Amino acid sequence: RILITMAFSADSNPLCGDVRRPLDFSKLKRGWDSARKEYDYWVPPADIEGQLPRELRGTLFRNGPGLFEIYGKRLIHPIDGDGMIVSLTFTGSGRVHLRTRFVASKERLEEQEKRKFLYRGQMGSHPNSALRDTLTFLRHMVTLQWPKLQYRNPSNTNVFYWGGKVVSCYETGLPHALDPSTLDTLGLDDFNGALKLKSFAAHFRLDAKNKRLVCISMKPGIGQLPPALAIYEFDADWKLLKHQFHQIEGLNYSHDFLLLPDYYVFHMTPFVSMSLYAALMVYTGWSSPGQQMTYNSRLPSRFIVVPRHKAAKHQSILSMDTDPFHIFHFGSAEQIGDDTITFNAVCLGPKFDMTYEKEYWLSNASVAPGNVVCVELDLQGARCSKVEQADPASVEFPTTHPYRHGLPNSRFSYLMASDRKGHNLPYRDVVKHDKLQKERQVWYSHGCVGEPVFVPRLGWDSWREGDEDDGYVIVQLYNPEVHRTEFIVLDAKHVDRGPVARIKLAHHLPYGFHGTFTPEVFIREESNLPVLSKL
Repeated sequence: RILITMAFSADSNPLCGDVRRPLDFSKLKRGWDSARKEYDYWVPPADIEGQLPRELRGTLFRNGPGLFEIYGKRLIHPIDGDGMIVSLTFTGSGRVHLRTRFVASKERLEEQEKRKFLYRGQMGSHPNSALRDTLTFLRHMVTLQWPKLQYRNPSNTNVFYWGGKVVSCYETGLPHALDPSTLDTLGLDDFNGALKLKSFAAHFRLDAKNKRLVCISMKPGIGQLPPALAIYEFDADWKLLKHQFHQIEGLNYSHDFLLLPDYYVFHMTPFVSMSLYAALMVYTGWSSPGQQMTYNSRLPSRFIVVPRHKAAKHQSILSMDTDPFHIFHFGSAEQIGDDTITFNAVCLGPKFDMTYEKEYWLSNASVAPGNVVCVELDLQGARCSKVEQADPASVEFPTTHPYRHGLPNSRFSYLMASDRKGHNLPYRDVVKHDKLQKERQVWYSHGCVGEPVFVPRLGWDSWREGDEDDGYVIVQLYNPEVHRTEFIVLDAKHVDRGPVARIKLAHHLPYGFHGTFTPEVFIREESNLPVLSKL
């Protein structure tokens, strides 16, 4: 059945490339190659195949590591690389503008000035040897003081536009603010002093009905110091409208969360242990925080439900045990009445760890693939009433309609996937999953894909107008044989029909992590464009 679907989608659409050819991992790893320059140009019309929809007007922002070595020192893991922001502007008239800029973090600027690798990364990249770190640790122990570890804030995980500025995120530090027109870095931003924990999670949610940005900060518990969770709701002018602070034992990590009309939902992972042994391994340089992310059977796996306001029926924080897995990312979600929450999530099983597999993917997905799991929470009984796998593909990086997250009848998720039988990697496909009807569509691509970003056709008003899948999906694609990048535009209602347009760059952009789309254009459209293709 999969082969028949592949033949149909590829053979009926002239914009589809060769979806059947095998991809060579030795070539795929070049997708992480460092960006040697920053770009600022209009894409030649001849390099745009197909027809860009006129309703596709706005800016795609995408973040990811643009650097994989620092002055001759190759990084251990892509997550340690300095963030490079991509803005892809769609004018609505068929023109596309590309701009890329590195986030000018303090650490990056200092290393550029001294032309030396100075700051370690959370995944184990560091300028010192483990022996040197051990000796430093022992010297500090003589004075009964913990050494101060200097980690970089690469600001490489997510990016979004809100309230007149672009925000670039990395969850262990403060976000950076950027100018939306130039992508120039304006500096670290604590949102007028709101971010007391000095951190900002990679993922956020939008309450489009009330025009609010909802985001979180986390600090893990260490020793006798309990973990901390802060939840914020900002208006469009960055006024803090609501703030909650909680210390929930065991909730040491949260990359993503769910926003419902009455509740927030978090997952307490059994993969993050802040033990004394783990701390010693990190401080002596023999391990790193990211490398310590492995399954611990003594830790609970739980969903934590926090009431959003006083009108919520259940006012206490609810804790519900679930299967032993780790969740980085949630998909579509819905609150049904006062007592039920249903959602999809990408779940990683007990064998998961952050091994940089085949120098291509961020974790050991061939051994522990991400699976779409459908979950139901019974708030009245304070229990997880259903956990079942909902799709057969190996997946990650789910996205949804950004303005309908958690609203009634929310159903669609778009996922980066490997839907090739017997292969959990590489991610070559895009799966559209329907939580309500339990149906799926698949686009089988001609390269290696990143996170699919959903773009509502009706813009901000789409939270209440049109169908939930009335829009487009934009996905970054890497073609390893020619070492070039494309951006693919799909019709979200018919993902399986393949591209409606291909934006073919004459160069490579490194793989990205997360991105967002805003129906705003920040660049003046030029009248004189090159006619000839760059390719």
